[in-house]
Amino acid sequence: MSEEKVAPSELRYLFLALSKEWERSILEHAQAHDLTSAQVEILLVLNESGPYSMQDLGQMLLLNRDPFRSVDSLVAKGLVERGSGEDKRKVLWSLTAAGAEAAADIVSADLSLLQDFVGDLPTESTAKLMNLLRSLQGKVTTLGVLEQRFSSQQSPVREVLAAKSSNDVQINRSSVVASRLRQTLEMKDAGDAGAAFDKYSPQLAERGIELPYRTWVGLLENGGPVSRHVLAQISHVLTGNPAYLSTDDENVLKDVENHMRAENALLLAGVTGFGGRGALDAGALQALAELVQKRLNDGA
Repeated sequence: MSEEKVAPSELRYLFLALSKEWERSILEHAQAHDLTSAQVEILLVLNESGPYSMQDLGQMLLLNRDPFRSVDSLVAKGLVERGSGEDKRKVLWSLTAAGAEAAADIVSADLSLLQDFVGDLPTESTAKLMNLLRSLQGKVTTLGVLEQRFSSQQSPVREVLAAKSSNDVQINRSSVVASRLRQTLEMKDAGDAGAAFDKYSPQLAERGIELPYRTWVGLLENGGPVSRHVLAQISHVLTGNPAYLSTDDENVLKDVENHMRAENALLLAGVTGFGGRGALDAGALQALAELVQKRLNDGA
């Protein structure tokens, strides 16, 4: 096999050609909203972890670092709105409902383009390509921004390439997910957002899930965007059931919630085992939860 060859300027132009074609395709898809590339990126950033002040928004942008004019245009289009945070002197910018829909459409278009560009490559080759690009990205200052923006949305390459739509791999700003996550932390008596993050993020890290604190807060407030893979890991760490935070199965919801209530009640009572035999296992807790539920039903 002959040695691979490259010209000094060739790699740069390969990156530029791919980037320009991708941007052209995204802007073509975004024509319905009359969006520029800068406006597309701002919508995605606000969707991923907004709201942001203008200064903080500029720091999160990878391609367009001056957001002022673009934000004004997005406000005029009804896609972004202004508000205020705890510091009333700081103006925060967030998506409207229409803006969230536009951002979800762009994510869907990005998935289609990813599949078009690399779908005919072996999955292993795509995984190697991503690792190589991340290694190269580590030579520039935006690496931390990339991790903060995309870590919660990552799924195994095979799942992403096989997805029929972005909904198959990502949940976008779901009120159900946010509400259920808050309810879970309340039932687990996990404290406020910061205390819960300190408690559970090391367990998530052991599973290869690195969540920035701002992303964690975004999940509690907006329920995403988050990949179904990451959400399943969060659900498993918090409840022992990977489906709980996204399932519609009422029986699963009831069983898991009974289990958590029983577990929390025992912890509050200082009960850690039967007859000094150690911690209660899942079967014992489930049996207790079923007994409690039966008593409640009989009482009703």
